[in-house]
Amino acid sequence: MTEVNTEQQCIKNAMSKAIQRSGRQKKDIAAAIGITPQNLSNLINDPKRDVPLPTLRRLAFELDDTDFKFEAADWMFGLGFAKSGVKVIPIPIAVKEDVDDEQDDREQLDREAKRIFKQEPGTWGMAEVKFIHRYRKELNEEVSAEHRFLDAIDDALKKVSKEVIAWA
Repeated sequence: MTEVNTEQQCIKNAMSKAIQRSGRQKKDIAAAIGITPQNLSNLINDPKRDVPLPTLRRLAFELDDTDFKFEAADWMFGLGFAKSGVKVIPIPIAVKEDVDDEQDDREQLDREAKRIFKQEPGTWGMAEVKFIHRYRKELNEEVSAEHRFLDAIDDALKKVSKEVIAWA
């Protein structure tokens, strides 16, 4: 049995998400990058099939999706822009992905948290208390990620400011 290349699977997942974000039909995207809809589907879904670099490049330019362009560049050149395990490289796009993940985690808990918060805290049972502890943890992780995002933006602005001053 052939081992699935996890790097290939990551870029395939990124391709699929970028196509979804575009709101366009796969057949139109495939035609625009010069492949058949079946070929595009196979590239995304067949774990044994590698994504050719020219096709990935055409797809990135056609979709004009900044997140996907960063993911594709990171994958092609090993730049370290994207997440590396649980570590997030402190550039705005990578940290923004972390913020979005943390927000998604917390939002999945919102409905239940709102239900509990409508009750007086003295009436909460053990299950509600445990849930609110979990909710608070997820909210704290989201807020921390947002602070890291602000720091990454500040660092990027400082870098740009220094370059702008050097150009003057």
